Amino acid sequence: LITHDSDCPQSNRLMYIGMDNYAAGRMCGELVLSALPDGGQVLLCIGRLEQDNSKYRRQGVIDVLMGRDRDAAFYKENPDAWDPNEGEISDDRYTIVATVTDQGKQEVALAKAEDALVTWPDLKAMVGLFEYNPPACYQAIRKAGKAGSIKLIGFDENDVTLQAIKDGECVGTVVQNPYEYGYQSVRVLTDILAGKEDAIPESRYVDIAPRAITAENVDEFWEDLRAKKGQ
Repeated sequence: LITHDSDCPQSNRLMYIGMDNYAAGRMCGELVLSALPDGGQVLLCIGRLEQDNSKYRRQGVIDVLMGRDRDAAFYKENPDAWDPNEGEISDDRYTIVATVTDQGKQEVALAKAEDALVTWPDLKAMVGLFEYNPPACYQAIRKAGKAGSIKLIGFDENDVTLQAIKDGECVGTVVQNPYEYGYQSVRVLTDILAGKEDAIPESRYVDIAPRAITAENVDEFWEDLRAKKGQ
């Protein structure tokens, strides 16, 4: 047994193939920095916070905005260091006004994004950390007539998000590489069955790095994505 995309480290799995979600969160944070160099109010949107990928992505964004030089290992060694889920988190430039959760329901994500625009009229950026969050935020921003004035930063490669990047209404998105997850999984399993001793690395982990997609590379990325999907 190997795992990919979502790990089960407490099991007897042989290895994990996937992305460092904390590093991906930091990459999202860097997109916020580029969009709001002077700081401002930022909203984080996510499905739920009970799972590791959510927790690490969120913390990565927070640490970049708060100017912290950390990595995922820091939080494994310091479990009390996680920022609380409730209340504001701020420094002299950025204020993360809230982390709103929607339990994986797109209609709830849209409703909470709309509510946020009323609750925080000075909001400068919205960060959607699951695939469906950025389109929900985008719809709310456009409905409020604030496209462009509120910066949108996304996660994953929803077509709405990619088109918004092309249209200049989304700063960028951080994507995984599910094609490579599948490819590397089959490669490793084949090597194990062939008896190759180096099939499983000592770390029991193959890191498939995240990538930032912006206006500079969205066309190339989208063309490659369509080809891989056979579209």
